[in-house]
Amino acid sequence: MDIIKVPIGYLLDWIYQFVGNYGGALILFTLVVKLILLPLSLKQQKSMTKMQKLQPQLAKLQEKYKNDQNLLGQETMKLYKKYGVSPAGGCLPLIIQLPILFALYRVIYQPLTYMCHMGADKVASLAKEYGIELTSHMAQIDLAQKIGEINFNFLGLNLAKTPSLAAWATLIIPVLAAVTTYLSSKITQWMNKKPAKEEEPKKQVRILSPEQKNTNANSAEGMTKSMSVIMPIFTLWITYTLPMAMGVYWVASNVFSVGQTILLNGYYAKKFAGELEEVECERKEKQAQLHGKKKNRRN
Repeated sequence: MDIIKVPIGYLLDWIYQFVGNYGGALILFTLVVKLILLPLSLKQQKSMTKMQKLQPQLAKLQEKYKNDQNLLGQETMKLYKKYGVSPAGGCLPLIIQLPILFALYRVIYQPLTYMCHMGADKVASLAKEYGIELTSHMAQIDLAQKIGEINFNFLGLNLAKTPSLAAWATLIIPVLAAVTTYLSSKITQWMNKKPAKEEEPKKQVRILSPEQKNTNANSAEGMTKSMSVIMPIFTLWITYTLPMAMGVYWVASNVFSVGQTILLNGYYAKKFAGELEEVECERKEKQAQLHGKKKNRRN
């Protein structure tokens, strides 16, 4: 992954030299990554907003073709195609961010190699001079602190260290990472929830088994709720076991994502609502024209 790690190292070093603060450099680095991925994020948010606005029409299709899943799938895809919706459009930004996350993990653990651009021989020579074994995964971080190449202090915290129960202040980072992960998940769910004014009254439908009525909906809802709990716990554990620098990146990424989601959802919601109104007006005009033609034929 050097093709990703090397550019990340240079970028993080450049920002660090500019701001003179490791924590601030990580936050600005996160912002730069968000800006680079903005075109994909725009596409993702646009698709999510359209999916939200199409929920009433999807519900009608599900009711109409509830006994024919193949036809339901075909009609659903026609609806998506009509409005330019890509159900898988939201996955690409997440997939791209994973290699960046893994590469940043190595850059943080090997700051002399990727931020200070030292060769293996130079690092080995310094390690021998300061009596540090390079076999430890924390070796380069410890060495960077000893030779003073990087100042890891940020708001009184040493971002090179992992959080510890013995030092309660260090627990702020993993707790914030977990909380912002939870908030990001809940806000996304809230944004994608069907507006109450668009919901239609439920029809009384005779069914063979009452337990089958909302099986699929309950299953999807249960999975979403489970993930909104599991992910924050997973985040808490990960950021507790890694240097606090990773936690700072995680928190900043969540905060920027929440702000981006709220702003873009508001913009695209208004824009797509206008598009839906135009389509509905065109449909009514066509119906009126057909009705007029039929009336003329009768006369």
